[in-house]
Amino acid sequence: MNIQFIKYFVVLSETQSFTKAAEKMFVVQSTFSAGIKKLEEHFDCKLFHRDKRNVSLTKDGEALLPKAKQLLSLWNSIENDFENSEVKSIKIGVLDDLISDAFVPMLKSFKELHGHIKVEILDAAKDILVGKLVKQELDAIFIDDEHIDKNDFEKKLVYEEKLEIAVPTNHFLSNKEQLELKAIHQLPFIERCNCKLFKEVQTTLDERQIKLEKVFSAKTNETAASLVNSDLGITLLARPEKEIEGVKFIPICDADFVREIVLVWRKDNKSKALDFFIG
Repeated sequence: MNIQFIKYFVVLSETQSFTKAAEKMFVVQSTFSAGIKKLEEHFDCKLFHRDKRNVSLTKDGEALLPKAKQLLSLWNSIENDFENSEVKSIKIGVLDDLISDAFVPMLKSFKELHGHIKVEILDAAKDILVGKLVKQELDAIFIDDEHIDKNDFEKKLVYEEKLEIAVPTNHFLSNKEQLELKAIHQLPFIERCNCKLFKEVQTTLDERQIKLEKVFSAKTNETAASLVNSDLGITLLARPEKEIEGVKFIPICDADFVREIVLVWRKDNKSKALDFFIG
């Protein structure tokens, strides 16, 4: 039995979503689904109820979960005993305008697996993070995607920040499953002035002659969401992993505003802790 399949099982029981679980384990969904299937075949039982929207534990799955967690805890303890004693810490840089969903799940998973390794985090502007990575003052950085010198660095896609239309739950648009971008034309709008996709959004709006009634310019996602919740306007935001009370997120069907977040590290970094983190 592959211990990785046990990890898949525990993560799926927590997220109740094959898509989210695969993302958290940093594997494609087909690989993740195959792992769950092999685990069920090994135990000759169904561990999850499945339909198009929901995933939930069966009685056999509920019986296995606490034992699976005990097994992973024991396995992590065994790994820790045999890991390099010099592995003590890892230094991670985070772009200062990233939403927590872009990096916190990976950090949390790492701490669950390697709790004895100290994680030091620096949030700063991109040029500062890249400079510190070059000087080997950081082991890896989370930044938005850009050209990376393949001779010196490696990168791994970890998150896609895709903008959707965020409206109050009592808004006349809140019953829509998707919207065209023109739906925001001349509606009270909360601008995200520090959003890295701001120029792309503004260019598209201008090209389509979509006018906004700007009522506020918010510097953070949290401020923008709070204003939407207060029914002061609508905005364009990335849908967070956890629902925001009073805010409905609606996908845009005729425009894609996507920002890719990558983990970047130096090829010549031989840190064992970095190997664990990437893996």
